[in-house]
Amino acid sequence: GTGKSVICQQFLYKQALMGYDSVYFCIDHPPEDVKENMASLGWNIEDLEEDGLISFVDLFLGREYDFEYVCSTLEKHIKDTERFVVDSISSIAFIYGEKLAYELLQRIQAWNRDSRGVGLINAVRGMHSSSFEVALQQACSNVIVLEMRSSGRFLRVIKTTRTSHMTEEFGVEIDEAGI
Repeated sequence: GTGKSVICQQFLYKQALMGYDSVYFCIDHPPEDVKENMASLGWNIEDLEEDGLISFVDLFLGREYDFEYVCSTLEKHIKDTERFVVDSISSIAFIYGEKLAYELLQRIQAWNRDSRGVGLINAVRGMHSSSFEVALQQACSNVIVLEMRSSGRFLRVIKTTRTSHMTEEFGVEIDEAGI
């Protein structure tokens, strides 16, 4: 409920609108659900799909894909795209184990480094061992944390690479148009 998936969806939608080849890896929910959610925010993804600017790759773990299939599918698309979202690495860790999920995260970083793309990797805070959460933060170049409290949603930048960042929290609202 913090807005992680909405931020991921809005990022990819806006990148596709700017002309970047964009891929959403649907792990937590089937592509139909992700598209339906994006459409409910008033985002016309059908034209972007027809133009080949946005695509949704079905890796929904409810379909019982094996780990190697997930890895090879991610590799194929990440190497050939400019923007991507993995939603979420947490489900991969839950189903296949934290060690394999961490190894996959390292592979994603290498594939992305080679393609010079930009990606978001969604993780659910508090769902993993503390050592895995620290390892995730160490492996990623940039880390943004979203939190839900009784007073609302808040965003904080934990880490950036090759740039400075503000350290305070920012209130986040989600309305009918997104973040």
